[in-house]
Amino acid sequence: MLTHTRFLGYDRNDDGGLIINKEQAEIVTRIFNEYLNGKGCKRIASELAGDNIMGINGTSKWYPGTIKRMLSNEKYKGDALLQKSYTADFLTKKRVKNKRELTQYYIENSHPAIIDK
Repeated sequence: MLTHTRFLGYDRNDDGGLIINKEQAEIVTRIFNEYLNGKGCKRIASELAGDNIMGINGTSKWYPGTIKRMLSNEKYKGDALLQKSYTADFLTKKRVKNKRELTQYYIENSHPAIIDK
């Protein structure tokens, strides 16, 4: 099972697995298509905001960094990189980015893809 709290394009099913949210998947597809057609992250973010497209946070405010992270996220093609971060302190529940301290696992076809590989 993949862990995430907010992930544009997907919802969770009763078993905790990822299922495509069709309305949000259209936004994800738009972002990838516009990038492939030569638009940069800043322009894509600006146009999404200009079109009043709501993001996962419930507002139409988009940031270029958000677009960049989406474009580099393997989950949109149906794969998953596990242990990108880990809980460093179980008492405080502080999570940190995994900088090769722990083994990471790449799982292909772990859930339905929104974009083609």
